[in-house]
Amino acid sequence: MRRLGLAENLQLSRSRRLLLDTNAFIYFLTGLEPYFSLLTPLFERVQRRQAEVIASVITEAELLVRPSQQGDQEALERIAGLLSEDGISVLPVSRPTARSAAVLRARNGLKLPDAIIVATAVGAGCDLIVGNDGRWRRLTEVPYLHLEDVVSTA
Repeated sequence: MRRLGLAENLQLSRSRRLLLDTNAFIYFLTGLEPYFSLLTPLFERVQRRQAEVIASVITEAELLVRPSQQGDQEALERIAGLLSEDGISVLPVSRPTARSAAVLRARNGLKLPDAIIVATAVGAGCDLIVGNDGRWRRLTEVPYLHLEDVVSTA
């Protein structure tokens, strides 16, 4: 398993409430390396109740699209199972989240689904967002751990 750099390791080990973007869930669910090895310790921390993972309902919808198109019942069940585990919460889009998303979209040029996901992290008090969208590096509202940056510094 790949070891994280000191900064990334500190971010992941000190963060108690993290939002995972859709791509991070996909990597974990499919076992896609090298990301799977980076995310596994985080999910182990969740199982030990040392961290909580937040997901937006937008992420849940995005995760369900491909398996629904392909009629992949096993994948649909894996997604439902993971998102139902203790320590993982899927949050709905509230009106305050929608308003925050509008401001984030205007300020950062994010697509609306991405703005809603980030606004969910802000509203939930997350101390880190984990994902693989390079455009999110410029976010200032919540610290962002870009998985590809971690991999490329290995």
